[in-house]
Amino acid sequence: MATIEQTGEVSPEAIGRAVASVLASEEFGKSPRMRKFLGYIVEKSIAGNPDEVREYNIALAVFDRDPSFDPATNTIVRVEARRLRRMLAAYYLGAGRLDPVVIEIPKGGYLPVFRYHHDESADRAAAKPESSVKRRVWYGAVGIALAAVILGLVYWRAAFLPGSRVPFRWQLEGSTLRVFDSHDRLCWEKHFAAFDPNFGPMVADKALIADIDNDGRVEVLWSNLPEGGGEIVGSLLCFEQNGRLRWEHRYGSRKTFGTRSFEASYRGRLIRRVLIGGKPRLLTVANHYLWYPSQVALLDPADGRVIEEYWHPGSIYQGVLRDVDGDGKDELVFGAVNNPGDGLGHPAVGVLKIPFSEAPRRTFAPGDPFPPVTGGGELAYALFPLPDVCKAMGRLPVFVNFKVDEGRITVETSLPEVAGIVYYLDFHLKVLEYRFSDNFTSLHQRLFVQRLLNHPLSGEETRSLGKVVTFAAAPDGNSPELKRFWGF
Repeated sequence: MATIEQTGEVSPEAIGRAVASVLASEEFGKSPRMRKFLGYIVEKSIAGNPDEVREYNIALAVFDRDPSFDPATNTIVRVEARRLRRMLAAYYLGAGRLDPVVIEIPKGGYLPVFRYHHDESADRAAAKPESSVKRRVWYGAVGIALAAVILGLVYWRAAFLPGSRVPFRWQLEGSTLRVFDSHDRLCWEKHFAAFDPNFGPMVADKALIADIDNDGRVEVLWSNLPEGGGEIVGSLLCFEQNGRLRWEHRYGSRKTFGTRSFEASYRGRLIRRVLIGGKPRLLTVANHYLWYPSQVALLDPADGRVIEEYWHPGSIYQGVLRDVDGDGKDELVFGAVNNPGDGLGHPAVGVLKIPFSEAPRRTFAPGDPFPPVTGGGELAYALFPLPDVCKAMGRLPVFVNFKVDEGRITVETSLPEVAGIVYYLDFHLKVLEYRFSDNFTSLHQRLFVQRLLNHPLSGEETRSLGKVVTFAAAPDGNSPELKRFWGF
């Protein structure tokens, strides 16, 4: 008799995809022993041999111990089982947070349990005595056949079968993209035209390897930026697991904001996976190659179609997905430079609901000094001061550090010569604390002595630099009206 415990009626196919996704993850890819451990207990369970999933057998099969192994004096299996549980938990908090099925190894044993993500029945089942927990049973040939199907799917997804290679990592050599599986075997390669000189420093997320549409197969996303002379045409390419091109999404579009029009010349910056109403989506950020518009788009992973978009008046450089308003769904917290028009502008932090249409659309009275430049739509938005040392040195105020923890946002404004100002904000974008780098005072004084600044540093100025101003929507970061908030 073979027994597999499932919560929420997880299908055999879904189990196979879940195990394969874990085995192909980056963290497990670094630990062959943990892959072997998980693969062994899953294989024995679904093959109808759960009674073999015992400490002694695991020690011999996974950890290469000899038959004299004594579990009473050697705790390696128990220690490594705790490590495996921690790795699984970390996987489902990170790369596997969108996986539909969760794998757990309950304490006190080594048999895996499979349940659907956020399935309340798992909690109910855990509260019942073991004798009342529902079990699925496969008998004889039917059980063996189902186990074979699941094992085949697991091994196919994890690239264990000869010729079955699943993308795991990528490598760029010149303009040739090579994709490898978790055993460093070449899956396929693509040859591109020469890349734009800004491809390296400006395209932060060049590739994403993941099951973007939850179909059980791994796709490869590539943010392409060919050399185009006077025309920059960046696009996102989606390749199937076998290397076939599924779709191409061209970043940005022709837009008009106020009296200015912009051609569709954008380069990709960020790529993120998100889940909206149970449906997988892609979130992309692309910046205009020369002027100020930045596009944040939600794409359908099946065909690359734009579902919604948000526009920001200046380049967006950082983005973190985090539930900042406590509604159980992630928002996008982004770091940017707001500078539509002449001038360096101001550093900015914004928060976007996902989808963007869920954010409140605020109305602005005629004559409001801070109307939205590109249409608004932010859940929260704040501008930071532009230090006068940046103006003196012509330094664009890009955040050099950007971090979102539980309960606060940490950003650092870059200043010339390895100086900076660090701000700690709450999720309403209010300043909790701010600090200057140790060389800030001396830098300011030297620029004053060199007559690049017309005043010495004062307490009033340092207090002014700690002021972060929130707005109903992204205003013009070069507006002279902003002088009312910062006097330096």
